Amino acid sequence: MTNTAWLRSNWLLLAIIAFGLFLRLVWVNDMEWKQDEQWMYNTSQQVVAVDHWRGVGMVSGTGVVNPGFSVAVFTVIAYFVNSPTGMASAVAIINVIAILLFLWFILVKVEKEQRDIWLLGLTLAAVSPLAVLFSRKIWAQDVLPLFSFFVIWGNANRHKGWGAFIWGLAGALIGQIHMSGFFYAAGLAVFTVIYDYKNKQMFKWGYWLLGSALGSVGLIPWLLYIHSHTQPTNLAVDHIFTFNFYIYWVLDGHGLNTMYSLQNYFWDFIKEPYIGSHATYLVAVLNIALASTGVYTIKRIWGYLKIMFNKIKQKQFLAILTSNQSTTNFYLVSILLGLGIIMNFSGVFIPQHYLIVAFPFTYIFMAKIFQRKRKLFLGIIFAQLLLTVSFMIYIHTHNGAKDGDYGVTYREQMKN
Repeated sequence: MTNTAWLRSNWLLLAIIAFGLFLRLVWVNDMEWKQDEQWMYNTSQQVVAVDHWRGVGMVSGTGVVNPGFSVAVFTVIAYFVNSPTGMASAVAIINVIAILLFLWFILVKVEKEQRDIWLLGLTLAAVSPLAVLFSRKIWAQDVLPLFSFFVIWGNANRHKGWGAFIWGLAGALIGQIHMSGFFYAAGLAVFTVIYDYKNKQMFKWGYWLLGSALGSVGLIPWLLYIHSHTQPTNLAVDHIFTFNFYIYWVLDGHGLNTMYSLQNYFWDFIKEPYIGSHATYLVAVLNIALASTGVYTIKRIWGYLKIMFNKIKQKQFLAILTSNQSTTNFYLVSILLGLGIIMNFSGVFIPQHYLIVAFPFTYIFMAKIFQRKRKLFLGIIFAQLLLTVSFMIYIHTHNGAKDGDYGVTYREQMKN
């Protein structure tokens, strides 16, 4: 089947993706406008005004200040827009481009027998609640999907000089946008080196080093700042045993995450939509339905874990892990084991937005879990689409969630 014929046969999924892209671009005035968003907008505008680029960014959730590239991305945007909504629209467009690039990646790099899994996963990524929410904020983390694509694209072409160079360059830059990017790049690099070594193949490591070195130049001002300033951190052994990365991986895949943004308003949200003055509780039904599909997910994950432990006992785990993996398995393993283990055992507290860097693989993982239950997975996609639309309508009609993480919308704050 040609690429054109394959795309035509999946017209429904492409239509859902298109609608997901549309959701990222509408009601921009409803965006979050809290301290972080205001700081990033005002700082980037100030950099443009004085024409003096910053060596460091804002303080991260770990207590350590971010490198300056986290601000540089928004400074570039600030040269072209002069309003908060314009900057938020630019972030949304960046995320739209990232999704389209991953769609192109499916056509040119993914084996034909694996394409359906990737397309189903990307469709879910296009409409899942937090994936849409994280495409509409003036926040460093929200531009990560585009850089994640270039890391993957370069890695997939690592046996060519230009591919290895892009992989190294993007891998060095992504961690300077947000700390999770360092874990992402490190996890992929470690697994790739082991995989290629076991399969007796060599990527163009010289070009990779050159790209990495060039991309790391921006770290120099940050390293000087770190050396001369005390950096408090919230590292703790307790964080290792929360296993937040893997818990959020499953919750995000099922769309059971709107409480992250709404917090206590979630209990009001699940009553939506109203017919007249009567609550229909459709949102509650959607959440219950999505949660029920989690039983199957947990069953499949448990099956994977049993196989993994058996292979470890038989001392075959590494051999199986590195033997002629499909494109799907290669990247899922590198992220679930590479990124997941390194980040989880670093002692860093992991909130849900740290998983943005893994876009869209959380959702591709879901598609692989449900690959033998396509109709059920389509139901999950439609349920999350309805949930996302309901969430956006709730934010629009209630002017945000004042005491939740979302806060009061930009539109309402400007009105007052």
